[in-house]
Amino acid sequence: MPFSLAQDHEFKRAIEAIKLRAPVEDVVRERVPDLKLKGGRWWACCPFHDEDTPSFSVTPSLGIWYCFGACSTGGDQIKFLQRLDGLSFMEALELLAARTGVELPRNRARKPEGDDAGLAALQRADEFYQAQLATPDGRRVLAYMHERGLTDNTIAAFGVGYAPASGHALVDRARRDGIALKDLQATGLARTTDAGRAYDFFRGRLTIPIRDIKGRTVGFGARRLADDEASGPKYINTPETPWFHKGRIVYALDRALDVVRRGGHLVLVEGYTDVMAAHQAGLGQVAAVLGTSTTADHAGLVRRCGARRVSLVFDGDAAGRNAAYKALHGLLPLGIEIDVVSLPAGSDPCDLLMSEGAEPFLAALELGAEWFDFLVSGLTGLKAATLAREVDRALELLGRLQKPVHRDALIGELAERLSLPVASLREQWDALPRGRRELAGGRPTTEPEAPASGADRPKPVDPRLRRAYGGIVGALLLDDSLVPLARSVAAGCPDQELAAIFAAIFALYEDEDAVIDVNGVMNALADHPARDRVASIAEYARTAENPKSLLDGELGYLRERALEQEKAQLLEQIPELERAVDEGRDDAAKPLSELLSRLVELHQRGRTPLPL
Repeated sequence: MPFSLAQDHEFKRAIEAIKLRAPVEDVVRERVPDLKLKGGRWWACCPFHDEDTPSFSVTPSLGIWYCFGACSTGGDQIKFLQRLDGLSFMEALELLAARTGVELPRNRARKPEGDDAGLAALQRADEFYQAQLATPDGRRVLAYMHERGLTDNTIAAFGVGYAPASGHALVDRARRDGIALKDLQATGLARTTDAGRAYDFFRGRLTIPIRDIKGRTVGFGARRLADDEASGPKYINTPETPWFHKGRIVYALDRALDVVRRGGHLVLVEGYTDVMAAHQAGLGQVAAVLGTSTTADHAGLVRRCGARRVSLVFDGDAAGRNAAYKALHGLLPLGIEIDVVSLPAGSDPCDLLMSEGAEPFLAALELGAEWFDFLVSGLTGLKAATLAREVDRALELLGRLQKPVHRDALIGELAERLSLPVASLREQWDALPRGRRELAGGRPTTEPEAPASGADRPKPVDPRLRRAYGGIVGALLLDDSLVPLARSVAAGCPDQELAAIFAAIFALYEDEDAVIDVNGVMNALADHPARDRVASIAEYARTAENPKSLLDGELGYLRERALEQEKAQLLEQIPELERAVDEGRDDAAKPLSELLSRLVELHQRGRTPLPL
């Protein structure tokens, strides 16, 4: 990937502004609360691997974090969020931008999705259903929504619509619009009878578009309008398709994203209208999981939105408790603050918000029980047989915690609060089938790129040569006055990423207002892959006596290497020239003499190093 500072100048300035408003030590401390200040650095056990002795450091003066232990890697606050939450560079940067209020340049916006016939069909269906609200039958949807207290603005914002009862209205419209039947079928919008006749999947129902985190319609939820059960289930969703997976969707998270990123608080409820009512009341941090256990994909979405606290709002009955358990299953591995708000049986957030406004709902959020307290409250007062079964469920949830020490401590606390021997709980934990007590899977990581093949595969770089150029880069990162001394050798750098770092440094050197340091270079590199190596190179350079001695040592190595390579090349030519002289060729004597003279000169230079 070529590097160009000029074309990314505005983008680089935005990154600098974001980092000034969200210093690396503040960002890390939010997720690693046990950081301790020692000698100008913050230290803690690394959040990326298990260890007993702190090896993870944050250096505010450099604006970077680094793990001196098993990870042996580091970066800035952007890289920290990338690695901790499994985000891309742009996702982490957008999260920090929303938090700090810095607007990213539009020319760095995401590239539009390629043509996707499925997404196009879903979008056209969304528009079709919304347009049906103007029909006589569609007005029944408006009447129902108004009865719930939802306004026309809310109905329009969430795209509520109506699927005609005829059973072929969407299919007919799609045919007229040139949408292929196979695309309607693939997206779950249409089905076909045994006789081959196509018909609409949603019929005579209120429709609610379900959008992914990018705001694209990927499916629909639909509610029957008739009261009789002969009309089918009260709610149905789009079946599982390549675009729609309930386990990968948090309803309305696309609308809640900016609010959650700014405040760090996500509220999860159960129903579509609960979400709509909350947003209508000004509570933009509310979203919903679609009636399923939270999954690793759900957890990934919560990571991406930057939530540091999640509140689960459910009914106070057995069904509500089960829903809370399902939600905790996927969220506990995140290691964030989670609380559970139980509403009185028979009431839901929509009714509460419509009848009493936002204040009682906000008060309920503040009075929510910390998730472990909620867990314990459901176990108190149970009979022995029921208690044993429910303790199994509680232990399964504790098994979702990432840190064994945390889990073990809570098992001990659970035993104390239930007045049970801790040995009994540990025995019951050990007796659980392994699949029910295994820890949740690790954090998502970026898929490694497939290795290049044939002529496209880059030639391997000698590790010692890479270290030499890396050392030179490190010296420049710590002392920009050394830049002129390194210009002559940078052109020979065989490592493409190190070459990009050199280019960034030299471009900054030409900018009178720029600062050449670790953070400045990472900002200049933006999302170039080379930025991930800057922090490690800087830490390596700090182990040297000083930047100048490091630079001198690596330049000396490159000089000696160049001399040895030239000697080897000359020595390869000697036998052929000697044979030519022995054969009496007059044109060979002079080149041989010059070659031998050059070898003597190189030998003397090697014994008495000269400056490059």
